[in-house]
Amino acid sequence: TLLQLQDSAVHSPGTPTRPQPPRQRLSASSGGGDQSPTKQALQAINLNVSSAALDLESLTQFAVACNKVTKNRFELAEVIAEGFRNVTPTIGEIAVEVYITKCDDDFIEDPISRRVVGDASTGLSPGAVVIKRCWEAGQGDSEGLHTAMPIENDGACLGVIYIAAAESSLRPFLPMLHAIRNVAGLSVGNLLLLEDVKFQADKAEGMLQMATRLSRDNLDEKTLSRSIIDTAKQLTNADRCSVFMVKGEVLKAYFEDGAVVTMGIESGIAGHVAKTGETVNILDAYADARFNVSVDKATGYHTKTILSMPVYYEGNIVAVAQLINKKPYFNGHMTVEQHFGTRDSDLFSTFSTFVGASLRNCRINQGLLQEKQKSQAILDVVTLLSNTDIRDVKGIVSLVMIGARKLLNADRASLFLVDKERNELYSEVADSTGGQQIRFPSGKGIAGAVAATGVAQNIRDAYTDDHFNRDFDVKLGYRTHSILCEPISFRGEVLAVAQLMNKIDDSGITTFTAGDENTFRTFALFAGISISNSHLLQFAVKAGQEAMELGRRMEAGMDIAPSPKSKTQLNKGFTDADRAAVSNHAIRQTAMDVGSPNFDLLAVREASADPLDAAAAVVLKILIDSGFAAKMNCPDQVVTNFVLHCRSKYRKVPYHNWFHAVDACQTIYSYLTAGGAAELLTDLECFTLLATALVHDLDHMGVNNSFHLKTDSPLGILSSVSGNNSVLEVHHCNLAIEILEDANANIFQGLTNEDRRAAFKCMIESVLSTDMARHGEILSKFAEMCATEGYSKDNPEHRRMLMQVLMKAADISNVTKPFSVSRQWAMAVTEEFHQQGDKEKEKGVEVLPMFDRSKNNELAKGQLGFIGFVAEKFFTTIVASLMKRMQWTVDNITANKAEWDSILNVNKK
Repeated sequence: TLLQLQDSAVHSPGTPTRPQPPRQRLSASSGGGDQSPTKQALQAINLNVSSAALDLESLTQFAVACNKVTKNRFELAEVIAEGFRNVTPTIGEIAVEVYITKCDDDFIEDPISRRVVGDASTGLSPGAVVIKRCWEAGQGDSEGLHTAMPIENDGACLGVIYIAAAESSLRPFLPMLHAIRNVAGLSVGNLLLLEDVKFQADKAEGMLQMATRLSRDNLDEKTLSRSIIDTAKQLTNADRCSVFMVKGEVLKAYFEDGAVVTMGIESGIAGHVAKTGETVNILDAYADARFNVSVDKATGYHTKTILSMPVYYEGNIVAVAQLINKKPYFNGHMTVEQHFGTRDSDLFSTFSTFVGASLRNCRINQGLLQEKQKSQAILDVVTLLSNTDIRDVKGIVSLVMIGARKLLNADRASLFLVDKERNELYSEVADSTGGQQIRFPSGKGIAGAVAATGVAQNIRDAYTDDHFNRDFDVKLGYRTHSILCEPISFRGEVLAVAQLMNKIDDSGITTFTAGDENTFRTFALFAGISISNSHLLQFAVKAGQEAMELGRRMEAGMDIAPSPKSKTQLNKGFTDADRAAVSNHAIRQTAMDVGSPNFDLLAVREASADPLDAAAAVVLKILIDSGFAAKMNCPDQVVTNFVLHCRSKYRKVPYHNWFHAVDACQTIYSYLTAGGAAELLTDLECFTLLATALVHDLDHMGVNNSFHLKTDSPLGILSSVSGNNSVLEVHHCNLAIEILEDANANIFQGLTNEDRRAAFKCMIESVLSTDMARHGEILSKFAEMCATEGYSKDNPEHRRMLMQVLMKAADISNVTKPFSVSRQWAMAVTEEFHQQGDKEKEKGVEVLPMFDRSKNNELAKGQLGFIGFVAEKFFTTIVASLMKRMQWTVDNITANKAEWDSILNVNKK
């Protein structure tokens, strides 16, 4: 019987163990050396078999009795206590208590008396002190009339046998006592093993039930979180539990009281677990620096112990469970404080496998629902936009703003349209503006920065961002927390900026996510189309009105020039630093010959860290350093303001951009100086012609008038109805007039009224002459004038005609540059043609071969075509008719033609 009991208990895998320090047993301890507990027990019995103190028959009966009650703690403790009392009858009736380990080794308990001795026990009686020391050390202990012996099995201390007697009085009985203790150790080991088997079975059944419950609740995150909290508390006997969902760089915390709070992933103990994946078991929360004591102070709760563990799915941490205050153990007689142990960790670790899978299913379902809701929200707004009158810009903007707010669950939203002509942003439908229009310069504030760069900004805390102006919150009585500011673009051009404030979810105000950014960009594609169409119609109507008004005033001989005393200011966004960057640019200090026909603006652009400023500095070198501005009584700062205003109104298109305008200005300057044109015009006309070059393509969209006519755009329809095919050129003119209405940028302010009117008329006529539809007409009139009348500087009409011809020549002068320069300009204009062709394909209209990217037309062929059909005849005629000193234009065209022919022939071979 002893062998069966001993062999069945050896190496029990489920028996809880307590680390055993080296210890000195009681004086007559059995066993020795490195022998196993089984051999030690047998040896102790065999060595003492002849001893009067050892009763083998009684020992056998004791073992059989223990074996019968192995499944019951109370009965086993009674048998062990009775066995000890039977060994010592000669010293009188003594108290014997048997304490067996309980609950993850937190404490030991006497199943009979229900007395408990634990790690945290204080104020103990002398006997209890000896019991505690014996249990903690894993070796016998005694003091006065109190003796304690450890119950051991396989090297682990499983409990304590307490005898209310002095050690000295027990020495005659030690061989038998130790033999009984060894048998008791085997029996207690079996008891704990059976209890563990039962626990594992209950655990498996419980896990199955919990998995069923989780699978039922896993489609809603809030419901699932509640289920996880309840189950985790039940498993670990915790007083409270919280679940922290890991979502990118934030934690979304669900608490028992239903509160949901979003916090940074670095926050507190849960944040540490989410970042490191470590399991954190804290015995004293207030002693841990990561614990936020203020939460307890606010709630009146006292946190003592914490178990915080990660929840994994497919190797990624998807959540963190935080268990608080393991409930005390109460056996009906005594209450014992507990902390979370290894069994709790193992239980939750098993449970977390089901939690991870459920969370994955929940998130998949949430993702599908969110995508469905987003798609529906986008579809709703697109439907409304398609049914909204395209002329109702305010209505379109309102729908876009409402749709964006609904789509991303933002508390408030503003939408600012970009006024490219004024380089400003404006809005009349932003939340809480009361219908008042808001205007501010592009580049200012968060929305201004997004408009200027085209790059979105996702701000988690507005008050920590230098661009945010808290005065708006003070004025509106609002508190801005998070901001998502996104550009709304169409074909690469920022048309508007949407600014959404304070994302709301079930936890309250939270931050916008990367997913929100992607969602909005999808929405912005549709919003951009609607705003673009509305803008285009507005532009077309305005351009038609401007054209009619401009024509009426010119025909009536009315003064179209703004008053030199005008106080209008287009843009206050230019700072002294902006002006200094241009006026003090190093280019102005160089001996660079800006009047040379071989001047290469593209080389200047490539060599400069600030190409836009460098190009503007070239213009100042022409207008100011040449002395033209001084002759017109125009202050240097006014010229600088004029140049900056012009620059701000050019779009980022491949060819018709700010550099094209500067190149035209420099080319005009070479015509005036090296070409001798200055001798045929007045100083005022020379100055006007240079200024005209800067304004002749203001706000060019990168498409020609033909595009609008073919695609039946609002602008094209207006052109057809009005019979005016130069609507774009009229737009350029009106923008030029608007710039000059700014007193700080009116370069004609120092002129007499008569000269000012003449300058404006010449500027407008010269800009209108750049319409390629009038190319043949203007060239024929000029050639006829030179052939029949002969050019006369005294004739104002002759001078104005020459100005128009020179402006046209500068506009198409790329082919007259040295080949290395001409080739680069050709590549830029070809790309712009191809982009127009791409747009025409999208509209389903016919695309000319030179505009069709798919035709893979050779650059050489396109340039030879332009030279043959347009440039060669034009420059040959004006040079032969009048501008003999511009012979280099014809010579360069001839040389470039030969180069392109050579390249074309090589490619054919």
